[in-house]
Amino acid sequence: MVEIQNAHWTQMRHETAYNIARLRNRVYVMEQGVISVEELDGRDLEPTTQIWWIQVEGVPVSTLRVLREDPLTLSIGRVATDKAFRGHGLASALIRAVMAYYPDQRLTMHAQTHLQDWYRTFGLETVGEPFYEAGMEHVTMIREPMLQSDSELRDDIHPDNWPSLNEDTPSEVDHGTPEPGTPQYFEDLQRRYRMRRSRKS
Repeated sequence: MVEIQNAHWTQMRHETAYNIARLRNRVYVMEQGVISVEELDGRDLEPTTQIWWIQVEGVPVSTLRVLREDPLTLSIGRVATDKAFRGHGLASALIRAVMAYYPDQRLTMHAQTHLQDWYRTFGLETVGEPFYEAGMEHVTMIREPMLQSDSELRDDIHPDNWPSLNEDTPSEVDHGTPEPGTPQYFEDLQRRYRMRRSRKS
């Protein structure tokens, strides 16, 4: 069973933090030759940053980080998987977990251009023109919020904002919450989002 974990850099075991840094260094510096920018750029220590990882026998083999860019926007970066564990869907599992964890947030990332079709499978869309970062061509990709934020939901439940009901108004039946990260989970999020959008229009 794949166990996905997340924590701030300072809240994880020292060995875990060291092995995540080592994994990222192997992928970005040793494999891809990225030396024009610092791999450990200081943003891991920002108080709102979350490191996500999957480990095998106690050692992280796939990781990414989520940075807070503004109150409603997060960015995904430093997606790295150990060479021996690629092709097993570990990075996909991490990205899907992040997407499910932040349904009311705008998610952005700078993706290497040759990977943008893969990232589109998670609901990210390319915006703007390609650009170079760390000597490699990248594109900006965005996933808009799938659900309203807590403040928007609080506004919606005010009686003045209740929709008028008639026989044509569909009912929203709660079938329970599917397991996070499953296709049913994302379908349920999209269904709820569409229902709220239709009620607001």
